[in-house]
Amino acid sequence: MDARFLDSPRDRMVDAAIAGMRTCGLAGAGINQVIAASGAPKGSLYHYFPGGKLELAREALERFGETRQQELQTVLAGDGPPDQKIARLFKRAAKGMAQEDFRYGCAVAGVTLDLDEDSAALGPVCSGLLDSWTQTLAVLFEPLPAARRKALARFVITAFEGALVQARAARSTQPLLEAGELAGSLVRAQLQPS
Repeated sequence: MDARFLDSPRDRMVDAAIAGMRTCGLAGAGINQVIAASGAPKGSLYHYFPGGKLELAREALERFGETRQQELQTVLAGDGPPDQKIARLFKRAAKGMAQEDFRYGCAVAGVTLDLDEDSAALGPVCSGLLDSWTQTLAVLFEPLPAARRKALARFVITAFEGALVQARAARSTQPLLEAGELAGSLVRAQLQPS
């Protein structure tokens, strides 16, 4: 039996919205697409998400963000100096993209690029997730002053997200591997005592 049918219709809808946002941004979390992909009954979306698409998208982004946060913590908890951990993060993403045949990107990035007046309420959700990932990375750069740690972590997130976009567009892991190597080199240089 397909494992997704062991989940509730609500969970299947959230998972379908995440997959849709990873492939097509906010447009991928359209009500018809989510219902079709989740196999949930048509009338159930508003039952589970009275706020409609934006409520579903918010929950999907939060779930995606939590999953990525856990993955980030797992990579950073491994052995090695900070620069190697950063390179490992990019390598892991490259491997994942190749396994998924470059069909999926980051749900947060996809939605952020789609924000307009109707979906502006999702902006703080996306920003909060990016900030959360930044804070997690910043701990890795502890010897630096707090403002510098945050700036370096934000740069790594920016390089990571940009590399995901380029890797997906080129259908190649090269942008991620190059960005990981360069981000790791920058981290190593920043953490060297002066």
